[in-house]
Amino acid sequence: MFVDASAPPGGDGSRARPFRALADTAGPGRLRLAAGVYPGGVVLEEVELVGGAAVVLAASASGPCVRARGTVRLESVQIQGGSGGLVVERGRTTLASVAFSGQRGAALEVAAGAELLLTGSTLQASVSGLPGVRVLPGGKAELRQVRFQGPFQRAVEATRPALLRLSGLEIQDAVTGLWLSGGAATVESIEVRGGRGPGLYVAGGTLQLRDVRVSGQEYGLLTGDAARVDGRGLRSTGAERAGVAVVRSKAVLDDVHVESAGSMGGVQLISSEVRIRGLEVQGGLSSGLVARDAQVTVEGGAVTGPRSADPAEGDAVQIRGGRAALGGLRVQGCSGIGVLAAEGATVTLARSTISGAGVAGVSAETEARLTSTDVSIERTQGPAVLVTDHGTAQLRATTARSNRDGAVWAECSQGVDVEIDGWTGDVAPMASPCVHGAWAVTPRR
Repeated sequence: MFVDASAPPGGDGSRARPFRALADTAGPGRLRLAAGVYPGGVVLEEVELVGGAAVVLAASASGPCVRARGTVRLESVQIQGGSGGLVVERGRTTLASVAFSGQRGAALEVAAGAELLLTGSTLQASVSGLPGVRVLPGGKAELRQVRFQGPFQRAVEATRPALLRLSGLEIQDAVTGLWLSGGAATVESIEVRGGRGPGLYVAGGTLQLRDVRVSGQEYGLLTGDAARVDGRGLRSTGAERAGVAVVRSKAVLDDVHVESAGSMGGVQLISSEVRIRGLEVQGGLSSGLVARDAQVTVEGGAVTGPRSADPAEGDAVQIRGGRAALGGLRVQGCSGIGVLAAEGATVTLARSTISGAGVAGVSAETEARLTSTDVSIERTQGPAVLVTDHGTAQLRATTARSNRDGAVWAECSQGVDVEIDGWTGDVAPMASPCVHGAWAVTPRR
């Protein structure tokens, strides 16, 4: 059947005598729309609607522009205005090359039990504070190659979705790119930039991510409320607070790159269980990785140049409380300590190099326990090893060179203990009541 907004009334739906309005059509079928503006506020049920470059469905702000029921497909249509753009009330709706703009509510909403497939489409926010796509509890949505533009509060907002798959999304200027509360989501090949909130936020749900890039934003990734995250290929640049913040959650992350993060560190791990394979942190205004009361494993990573005017920050790695196993790290040029164990933390460090730390290469303080094996510490502005305030350090196969304040600075009066098993380099530990073990200095050129 054919529909043409400029046709005279009384058409029969043929190409020669098209219907004038969607309301004139009866029953399910396939509709072809000629260029024109068609009144919105319509209900589409068991219908396929094919438009073109200048086909517009327009509605006032009194209700949704389109309600979809059953099996519905729209292609090459502009949906303008309405209190909402399109509501998938039941059944499965497929949208291809559809443009949304001018809505005073969510551009797209998926009800419980309904399904949406959105491909090759654009959503434009006309006012701030509104979601782009809202998935209600029990709804299902899949978005592919979709562009969000403008100040959406949340480009994609999902609460306990039965299914949520996002791939090939470009999100520009939304406060938050993805907001997931409960349920499960899969995210792949997404870019988020220009907003003021988290790029991705997940609370109490499960998120699988692959190849996510976040520029700016408050956080690159923020989790909470017992979320679970499994990710590979996460890049955050210029986050206002932290590139990655995992709070009271579980996460397994591979290939994480954070550059120029803000006041809360490159990676922040709070009361969480986290495993990271392949971490790179460059620059930043605080510390590279900060863990508080967390269970952390990092295998393979580089932290370069975090610097802070605050003397309590600027460390490459800070472990405060909890446990951490760190292996294969390269630390260069931090303004503070290379690896700090504090506040009762238990930290193991192996097969790592630390160069150019401003305060010390490694440090244990405030009843923390640090065990290092096969660690090289060079060109520190302070000592290679600093142990204070009831800290304990076990140093095995350590190499130290060009450390301005010597090999080990241990405050014996503060109840510390340092045990050394093998030491090489051009600076040598000095035996004292709290520094003991077996070592012989072998200078290296």
